[in-house]
Amino acid sequence: MKTKAAILRELHTPWSVEEIELDPPKAGEVLVKMIASGMCHSDEHLVTGDLAGATAPLPTIGGHEGAGIVLEVGPGVFSVAPGDHVVFGFVPACGKCPSCASGHSNLCDLGNITATGMQLSDGTSRHHDKDGNDLTLAIGALGTFAHHTVVHEASCIKIDKD
Repeated sequence: MKTKAAILRELHTPWSVEEIELDPPKAGEVLVKMIASGMCHSDEHLVTGDLAGATAPLPTIGGHEGAGIVLEVGPGVFSVAPGDHVVFGFVPACGKCPSCASGHSNLCDLGNITATGMQLSDGTSRHHDKDGNDLTLAIGALGTFAHHTVVHEASCIKIDKD
């Protein structure tokens, strides 16, 4: 599907709002229509390069604070369904790894993968620019600076609709 996203292509340059191509969710993933996204000072640190090496490589879609509505789920997703309202967790919590199982979801094994900016499920991208090049998802592998995004189920937290 086509959607729009704010992309950082180079350090010390403004965010560029561009039309992108978004692939459907694969196993364990969720397509979310973004309703709100916060701009954290961490996003400014992406622009200045203060987080270089600690976040996804450029070009990247920004944003790690957001809320939206689930439009579609990939195979094996059971914690959310189309129509559910969700917010995103900065650190994923799979609920299955040793850290999550022992009550330390802040140390979830999937958290180690978020710095790649690729999908936590298989290390590939669902977000592509107009030329077909992969785009990473900056902090937390969320990409909330987009009208729509695909994230791992472990990053979605279902909330009440009211």
